[in-house]
Amino acid sequence: MTTDAVASLRRHVIHSRQYLENALLALKDGEAGKAGELLWGSVAQAVHAVAASKNRRLQTHRELKNFVIQLARELADETIKTNFVLAESLHHNFYEVQQEPQDIVLVLPAVHELIQNLLQLIPPELPEQRAVV
Repeated sequence: MTTDAVASLRRHVIHSRQYLENALLALKDGEAGKAGELLWGSVAQAVHAVAASKNRRLQTHRELKNFVIQLARELADETIKTNFVLAESLHHNFYEVQQEPQDIVLVLPAVHELIQNLLQLIPPELPEQRAVV
């Protein structure tokens, strides 16, 4: 990996963790729209980190989704794709808040599992970046 790719990977991992922490705080405060968007951001950053570890740069939402679909196929793990779609629904909730905090709580375990699974895909030569959130 290039130095730039390693720096990008680290940035994405840090942001993923920060967004997850902030999402939990927003959820605790009853802010469903904000919590959902932060959870989505955490997932997106984790996906970007995995892509960076493979020297790929994803620029659009469609590229992000296609990368996850390809990843799920390569790993023969449909939960990656399924949990991504759940997280994606939280992103849509930001624009027209339809979900209540209790709805966000229902998908939180799947989103958290997805983030953990994605970060575990980061190559072992960067073990500090693989730590589970």
